Amino acid sequence: MMKAQNETYLSDWLAHKITDAQLKELVSSEDFEAYQKIKNTLDGLEIKQPDLEQNFNAIRQKLANKKQPQPKVFPLWRYVSIAATVLLCFGLYHFLMAQNNITTDFGQTKAITLTDHSKVLLNAKSTLTYGNLFAYQRTIQLQGEAFFEVEKGSPFTVETSLGKVLVLGTKFNVMSFDDFFEVKCYEGKVKVTQKNKSTILTPGESVRFYNGTTENWAEVSDAKPSWISGESTFKKVPMRYVIAQFKKQYNVTVEYPKSIESIKFTGTFTHKEPTVALQTICLPLHLKFSKTGSGKIIISE
Repeated sequence: MMKAQNETYLSDWLAHKITDAQLKELVSSEDFEAYQKIKNTLDGLEIKQPDLEQNFNAIRQKLANKKQPQPKVFPLWRYVSIAATVLLCFGLYHFLMAQNNITTDFGQTKAITLTDHSKVLLNAKSTLTYGNLFAYQRTIQLQGEAFFEVEKGSPFTVETSLGKVLVLGTKFNVMSFDDFFEVKCYEGKVKVTQKNKSTILTPGESVRFYNGTTENWAEVSDAKPSWISGESTFKKVPMRYVIAQFKKQYNVTVEYPKSIESIKFTGTFTHKEPTVALQTICLPLHLKFSKTGSGKIIISE
């Protein structure tokens, strides 16, 4: 408690609220001498008021002299390199994703050798589609008819709108148009899938799907389908599909009564002479045909 009072006396004395005489009466002589030393020390100190304006100007000058960051400048070659890389990636992507489309016209066939060295012979009015990565994923799309000679290797798949054929290495023929889907195996073994139903074919065996029906048969197998030699051959095929194939070969309009659509035809017609072809189609079924001035062919009973 005495110490707190002494500190109060000291502060009052230094503030000139009490005189030296009054302080001597309030404290001991030892404390007065100590207070006197403190006062003498404080009187020797010179505390100046800070020059705020000068300090502000100094700080502002220091900030002004500070080096401003320079924007990074990339050399032209770097921009060119980036652009070239983007173009390369873009071009590579399109090359890898690009599709090859091969189409034949009326009465035309075309031979194709694929990147895996498999061979395809495309019949008239047909389209073959495959990607640039075909050699690594052997999947091909077919519209129409084609004969395949497949090199052995990874699975080879022919996809059509009506079904697909899976092989490892073989020779086979695929016909797919409208609702007619037929596969014939000439060598090796093929797996034909249509609406989740699979059929295994060995040489000489065939399977056909049309109008909700499925037909399987076996016969002595030739080396290749007859259309490669310029003839179309049919075994118990409804007339509307036979006439459709005739139109693909000769690019003509054919008119016929609906009553003959389902008549089954077994035989062959040539791709070289339309009149001869019509005779071989119509005469066995006791049908007649004629031509109009515009070239239209009319088949009648």
